[in-house]
Amino acid sequence: MKIVFFDTDRLTRDYLHDKKMCDCDVIYLENSIENTDAETYENIKDAKAISVFVHTAAKMNAETLDKYPNLQLIATRSTGIDHIDLDYCRKRNIEVVHVPKYGEATVAEYTFGLLLNLSRKIIEARNDMKNASVHINDYLGFDLYDHTIGIIGTGAIGRHVAKLARGFGMHVLAYDLYPNEEFQRIYNIHYVSLDELYARSDIITLHAPSTKDNRHLLNDAAFAKMKEGVIIINTARGDLIDTESLYKHIVSGKVAGAGLDVLENEDFLLHDDIIIKDQDIGLDFAMNTIANNKLLQHKRVIITPHIGFNSIDAVHRILNTTVKNIESFFAGKTQNSVMGAKK
Repeated sequence: MKIVFFDTDRLTRDYLHDKKMCDCDVIYLENSIENTDAETYENIKDAKAISVFVHTAAKMNAETLDKYPNLQLIATRSTGIDHIDLDYCRKRNIEVVHVPKYGEATVAEYTFGLLLNLSRKIIEARNDMKNASVHINDYLGFDLYDHTIGIIGTGAIGRHVAKLARGFGMHVLAYDLYPNEEFQRIYNIHYVSLDELYARSDIITLHAPSTKDNRHLLNDAAFAKMKEGVIIINTARGDLIDTESLYKHIVSGKVAGAGLDVLENEDFLLHDDIIIKDQDIGLDFAMNTIANNKLLQHKRVIITPHIGFNSIDAVHRILNTTVKNIESFFAGKTQNSVMGAKK
């Protein structure tokens, strides 16, 4: 029985090398699933389980998965599942499992890394030092202490962000479809409506999943309700923000700065081997790509390549959970299934 891990690097391969995983034939490939050459495909097409990462360039849809007729399990090494067509998997009776909890501290700390770089202009000052062009007055920042942070989404990561914010002496507002009242009481945070969060927050940070209902949650209407000079942080999913709208409000100064570890259509920017067919390029995609590139060049925007998860501790937790997910499935005790989830 074959298990194929796509999108692997040396750290992944070294860590998993001695894992038995049901005494199966485990194959590690560096490439994403859509870049498999013909010879390799012949060796893996009978795979019963595959594992992919959130960075996989291909969407796990019918076109991709039809090539694997014996497939029983997809083990994604991520919490997010928006890269997988769950409806198709249900029709094929393919189980899908994920890693629900691996890096709340990891991503929360990265969130504050982006925020501190924006609030104190660390990257700008460092670059000027390298270029021997230092202008002290250009690096005037602001304290986090006594400012208000608005957290959209209080799952494990959002709650950890709130804990860190309280440590900085910040006022914490939160919005969630399912408020955690015990957490609110213990950590002295305040659940409010989205409109109130927009209006009162000096910093807004996103920690919500991507769904069809919250796509472009931050759009023209939302930005209009925010304070002048608001800071936006996104370490969740790129399509939570309307990229063109964000760029427009960065230029106007309504948004004083943005720290983005995720972008809309980020695969197009992160993978130089993606082939986009002419018929696939629509006006929205083209305009979004232009806006992404403009944001990349803007001095008040920090963009990183979806690495908020990427500490060695978190990666090891991801791999451990993935191995247990695979072993449990083939032992008839499926864990961390997402088949009840809706996209």
